[in-house]
Amino acid sequence: MVVQAKINEIAWLAPSGMQISLRISFGAPVCSFNLYSPEWINKYTELGLMMYDPNMKWAYENIGTCRWSTLKDGDTHSILKMAEGYGIKYGATVSCRTQNQVGNRSIATFGRNDREYEDAELTHLHNFLQNLHDEVTPPTNITNAEIEALKMLKQGMIIKEVAAELGVSDNAVKQRLSNARRKLKANTTVHATALAQQYGLI
Repeated sequence: MVVQAKINEIAWLAPSGMQISLRISFGAPVCSFNLYSPEWINKYTELGLMMYDPNMKWAYENIGTCRWSTLKDGDTHSILKMAEGYGIKYGATVSCRTQNQVGNRSIATFGRNDREYEDAELTHLHNFLQNLHDEVTPPTNITNAEIEALKMLKQGMIIKEVAAELGVSDNAVKQRLSNARRKLKANTTVHATALAQQYGLI
């Protein structure tokens, strides 16, 4: 996935790990990546820390960047102190959304153990997340007919079966799939189906 490759490129800025959730809507992201240590992920999950995490509270209430050190006063459950025990002494939280849009947002946290994040690094991380957020925007011009054809293929049907089910020609189905690939910027129909599922279209 292109997103994964871009995350790998930014890993040097988060030697202790990162967590990225893209285009969160109704509490669920289009996709997410958690590169913190398995030990920290397990502890965080086991104790249900997300609902108390000052990073999450800040990210849902703000757009921009902040250092974890500025959130310590609101850390009522000592989550940031706990993270230090897992090699995450310093961190940055980033929140962004589409410009002039109230809808879904993307949130990321980045961690390190050696020093605070510099202003230029915070700007870089914000630009990085904003670019990812914009990149995983689902197309608005894909039609219900194109989505329906992808959905049927995902269910294991072949083009001839899709055509029969929809009462259209094989060529009509192929055209819908071609349009879907173009709009989703997919190389293959399998790729288009995966992207449509990732975007919650099917």
